[in-house]
Amino acid sequence: MHRLAPVALATLLGCATSPYDHAWIARDLARRTGSAAGPQRPTDAPTLPRGVSLDDGLTARESVALALWNNPRFHADLAQLGFSRADLEEAGQLPNPLLTLMLPVASHPLSFRVQAPLEALWQRGRRVAAAQRDVERVARSLVQSGLDLARDVRLAHAEVVLAGERQRVRAEAAATLGAILEVTRLRAAAGDVGDAELESARAEALTARDASLRAEADQQLALLALRALVGFASDPRPLRAVADPLPDAPAEPVADVVRFALSARPDLHAAGLAVEAAAARAGWERARIVSFTAALDAVTLNPVDGLALGPGIIAPLPIFHQNQGAIGRAEAEIEQASWRAIALRQQVATEVTQAHAQLAQARDSLARWRAEVSPSLDRSVQHAEEQFTAGEASYLVVLDATRRAIDGRLRLAELEADVRRALAQRDRSAGGSPR
Repeated sequence: MHRLAPVALATLLGCATSPYDHAWIARDLARRTGSAAGPQRPTDAPTLPRGVSLDDGLTARESVALALWNNPRFHADLAQLGFSRADLEEAGQLPNPLLTLMLPVASHPLSFRVQAPLEALWQRGRRVAAAQRDVERVARSLVQSGLDLARDVRLAHAEVVLAGERQRVRAEAAATLGAILEVTRLRAAAGDVGDAELESARAEALTARDASLRAEADQQLALLALRALVGFASDPRPLRAVADPLPDAPAEPVADVVRFALSARPDLHAAGLAVEAAAARAGWERARIVSFTAALDAVTLNPVDGLALGPGIIAPLPIFHQNQGAIGRAEAEIEQASWRAIALRQQVATEVTQAHAQLAQARDSLARWRAEVSPSLDRSVQHAEEQFTAGEASYLVVLDATRRAIDGRLRLAELEADVRRALAQRDRSAGGSPR
């Protein structure tokens, strides 16, 4: 029996540790997004993670890496893990013994008492278990925060790419309508067209120029939003977003993506851990019904007999209450956490289904537009310009065809952005790319 005592004591006083630290979060984010979280030291000067260069422009993946490395709000959230790990350290600590010393005054002899709460020994395991689950819950919640940031960055990157394409289309449209204006002026000078058509051509050219300038300003605004997300809001270095090629692989069946999400979403794991932590706290509150404090009294009797030692136990009698309030609160926390986990599970399934439907719709629309609409609009402009140059058609025919072609190119850019947005939402809702 005496051989089991050291084993039992080691079990009671084992180290309160957890593998869920900053390095674990970085590894899990790298597995899910291909990019890890950056250093923990606060700095106002953003740095570049390995493999990211600003010289050739930023892809969406590089933008995500830059944001996880530098975004100050995300790193402020990561500091929450330090609080949870400190709570775990505190949960593993045993209370210090209490020493009461009474000095000899008049007829009162020198005496002292040492008290040590024994209940801390058997309650420690439950406290540590609850704190360990809280550390893991916080770590997995922070991984979800990283996935949310990655989604936001990809959406912002898609907006910058879309704004750049809009600016390019508007600039080309302004150049085209400017060229049409010059041809119209020549024909007006030759008497082939009237003043009304000339003024109409001038108005269209000026309108196109204004739209081009506004598109350029919109691109700068979109870039500012991206710079803020990647931590470059106050950095003078220029950033330029470049489009990633859209994946051609067909979408996975929605049922497969839902199953993947239910097993991979970190916030869903965190919700389950919240239930376990609440259950562990409930067990701890039940264990607090019975508590004992070991006491050792020592009194000086006389110089001959020395100290008189008297061990004892101090224990509150659970007569008027048995910690029902704290136990009831802990049980209510279990119920609340359980319902939240169920609600989140249903929310995950809904988010995945919606994102999958949006992705399928965006891909179908983009494929139809590329295969059918865009070629038809390009041919229409070509024929109208040929007829106008040959004097067989009026300026209005060219203008109408040009307008429809501009709208078509803008719509094509919007559809490509829709696919990028849907991919970002799908990967976030699934807890990472399901491939």
